[in-house]
Amino acid sequence: MQLTRSWYAVEHSSAVPAGSVRRLDFHGQAFAIWRAPDGQLSVLFDRCPHKGASLSAGLVGEQGLACPYHGWCYQADGHCSKIPAQDSSQSIPRRAQASSLHCHESVGFIWIWWDPDARSSSEELPPLPKVGPVPEDGDRSWRSLEGSVEWQAHWMRVLEAFMDLTHAPFVHSGSFGAMAPDQLMPVEQWAKDDSVYERVLAPRDRHYRADQGRGLRAWFNQGDEQGSSISSDDGGEQHIQLWLANVSLVRVVFGDFQISLLTAHVPVDGTTTRNLWRHFRSFLRSPLADSNARGRVDRFMAEDQRTVETLRPLIPDLDGHGDLLVASDVSTLALRRMLREKRDAGLFR
Repeated sequence: MQLTRSWYAVEHSSAVPAGSVRRLDFHGQAFAIWRAPDGQLSVLFDRCPHKGASLSAGLVGEQGLACPYHGWCYQADGHCSKIPAQDSSQSIPRRAQASSLHCHESVGFIWIWWDPDARSSSEELPPLPKVGPVPEDGDRSWRSLEGSVEWQAHWMRVLEAFMDLTHAPFVHSGSFGAMAPDQLMPVEQWAKDDSVYERVLAPRDRHYRADQGRGLRAWFNQGDEQGSSISSDDGGEQHIQLWLANVSLVRVVFGDFQISLLTAHVPVDGTTTRNLWRHFRSFLRSPLADSNARGRVDRFMAEDQRTVETLRPLIPDLDGHGDLLVASDVSTLALRRMLREKRDAGLFR
């Protein structure tokens, strides 16, 4: 099941530096994401129209993306500009055109407009989702990390999991969920403009700052744990929001102690989702704390993965017949209602 005529975040911008090409597996198809030496980004179907070779295995040069089989060169719009084996007096066939997708970059991700029937012109495209707030690149008051992990689960199930806070005391009982009450209900919730949001009052995770600082103390030979724990029992807030088609943002705010996890849930195929994450922290900004921060994100992701990969049916029933949803599933209900509207408008295939 695919949501069409929608923007998807599909790769980290940093994964495709100038002069490089990378394969993208998306909704069961293969694409080549490449960046010209001048920085221009392009996404082409991963097939050379000559003899079907994989363009993502090619090389990027001044003349574009060169097919690894016979060196045919393609421009950002997919137009073939050079056939090395052909005499310069011969014209390039009109069919020497690799299909391309509209693409943009924002919040550290590469986005594509998914319209398999190619009905959308560039003038008709809606703007990218206004994802945020997230720190600007180069903001020295934050430290950021990136990573990815694949789950054997349908992308809709993964989207729902990142909006479902009531699972925290159980799935995450060995980490941040240990401090959460069983009845973790939002104090604010809304769904509009292809986005779902909720705000939840959250207990402080006492061990987070201590865990992050432990690596620094070891580095400097400071084994004293005194003062490493959070002294205040005050709670904070969690802000959870998703934007269709596939991006979520979790922000944890305890005064100056702030963490954000921005994730693109990329549908590789009908059974696999690749989660591309960007983690931001406003404290312990030294690179020496990165290992602990990354390990903690990996742990949270693994806790969710173990459960989400077991969910059946694989694809959630948008009409509510497959799952028994109750009032505490308010954000799941809102998301499914939004997806039903998309389906009824003919945007699923």
